[in-house]
Amino acid sequence: MAKKLDKVFHRKFGQRVRYLRKERGITQEQLSFEIDADNSYIANIENAHRDIPLSRVNKIAKALNVSLKELFDY
Repeated sequence: MAKKLDKVFHRKFGQRVRYLRKERGITQEQLSFEIDADNSYIANIENAHRDIPLSRVNKIAKALNVSLKELFDY
């Protein structure tokens, strides 16, 4: 059950990151650069293929210029 909830969380979080990134006209590569990650990192998040440490979640929020609450508002 918990694994299914994790997958739902990762999918929704990834969709939210994609939405906010596109809304701001930022490419995956640009966002990866902003958070000091490799080029495929954001693609993996947006496609729910990666666990995300809290430190990176905070960096993503800052790079997208949103609060943590807004980042999780899906």
